[in-house]
Amino acid sequence: MSAIKIEGIVINSYDYRDYDKVIKVFSKEFGILSFYAPGVNKESSKNKYSIQTYSLSEFEIFKSRGANRVSKLKTGNLKKEYFGLAKNYTNYIYISVITSIFEQLLSSEEKSPIIYKAFKIVLENISNSIDVFKNYVIFLLFFIQNTNYKFNLEKCSRCKKSNYEIVRFEFSDKTLICKKCLWPGEKIQPETFVNIFTNFNRHTFHYLIEKKYEIHDLVVLHNFLLDYYENELGIYISASKILKQNASTYLSEENINKYK
Repeated sequence: MSAIKIEGIVINSYDYRDYDKVIKVFSKEFGILSFYAPGVNKESSKNKYSIQTYSLSEFEIFKSRGANRVSKLKTGNLKKEYFGLAKNYTNYIYISVITSIFEQLLSSEEKSPIIYKAFKIVLENISNSIDVFKNYVIFLLFFIQNTNYKFNLEKCSRCKKSNYEIVRFEFSDKTLICKKCLWPGEKIQPETFVNIFTNFNRHTFHYLIEKKYEIHDLVVLHNFLLDYYENELGIYISASKILKQNASTYLSEENINKYK
């Protein structure tokens, strides 16, 4: 069996026997992929630097051809290590949430080139403390919109028209509502918040994270998305409660009511 080269970001690893590991990467070529890495726990191993968590590396592997077989590492070449993540606990948690979502929602070897490219940008920016919260929250929504779990953000869900003024994102249905279709008691939400959704599917991830957002909008979006991932998609996020409490300190009750 000939070896192939892949580019991947290490998202998890497990010790196996005395000196070996099983490495899980999010790869450019195959999406989530696991492989057996013999001897990488030895001090003399030339591959040990390439398999550190959140490292971006090029791997040469013997790719398995069957679902019951495990790929095997031949060589690993470290391309970049994101030291900045270890310097800030919150930044590290944000990346941990994202990779936990990968592990639980992406099928093994499901190719996701758009998500992979976006994740590389997020990893770089969060490691360098560049617009950290914005990168993290926008990626949470970007992931959803590029999977089978996507929200319908193209038109009003009630009149089915896209040319009317959208004034509300309905949390219960995960859909957009136009001004003409508001029900009694429903509020017009802040325009900046609604615009996040109405423009989202039209742009690249790079464009989306270059935009400016109101912090209140991002906090509300963040807490909603965590609830969606946990309660509707069944994802376990260990730091969820801590993240919501930290994010919610930005908002007064008066501000929260604007989005209900």
